Amino acid sequence: MNGVVRAALKRGHALPIFSQQQLRCFSTGTVPPPHNPTNPFLENANTGLAYGRMLGIHKNTLKTDVINFLEGLNLTLEDVKMEYTRSFIPRAMMVQFPSHNAMDEAVRMINRKGRLYKLERVNREEWDIVTPYNGKTILIQGIPRNAQFVDIERILSGCEFDHSSVNIFTRLKPDSSELNRMATVRFPSRTQAMNAFLTKNGSYCINNRILIQVLQ
Repeated sequence: MNGVVRAALKRGHALPIFSQQQLRCFSTGTVPPPHNPTNPFLENANTGLAYGRMLGIHKNTLKTDVINFLEGLNLTLEDVKMEYTRSFIPRAMMVQFPSHNAMDEAVRMINRKGRLYKLERVNREEWDIVTPYNGKTILIQGIPRNAQFVDIERILSGCEFDHSSVNIFTRLKPDSSELNRMATVRFPSRTQAMNAFLTKNGSYCINNRILIQVLQ
């Protein structure tokens, strides 16, 4: 290479311009590696959190039932949320998996165990919009139309709850045109919410017998 350069200079010829990378390749006899940009989407396709909607549950299905059914995937109570309809009828369980591989394993487990459930893949936004009640909120049904906030306080007399969380509303009963007045109330802990269910379920609000349900 040096001899070619000296000969060209003696003849007064102009030298072509080489980049440093090309000169290194000439001097070492190596070929530059081809440019092969990586695709971060493909690299991360099986990493990160994955989300699923588990169908086939019933009104008595608990979050712990789902965790135990998917034993071995290391799910916690915070990884499972109950999805309700506007009338608070359980629709599905939303599950957050530690990876896409873990979700694939969950599908295989469901198939092996008789396909009691169906698992659909959902995106992060669908997971985020589901409210996590975490067993700390109760639903009171059968409240009279003329009931007020003070009547809810009387129902829960002796219970410690967040008074600012009381929300009274009306929904249509399933498969009916009849209205059902309800209220949700949040408690400081799961234990206190369960205590309200055990001690107040079936009691009366004015002249109506009420039903209490702990929301998951």
